Amino acid sequence: MIGNIVVGIVGAFIAGWLFPRLGISLGGGIIASIIHAAIGAIILLVLIRLVKQA
Repeated sequence: MIGNIVVGIVGAFIAGWLFPRLGISLGGGIIASIIHAAIGAIILLVLIRLVKQA
């Protein structure tokens, strides 16, 4: 469970850094934050999988 929380938090940071640079805005509020964290976590998990395969 702790690992999932860490992945979500790191994913939120990744999305918070990446989305403005790409010009993507999902709006404000808690729902947008949850979507940001989920997308960022997915990006993080894909990157981890690519590194493990290499």
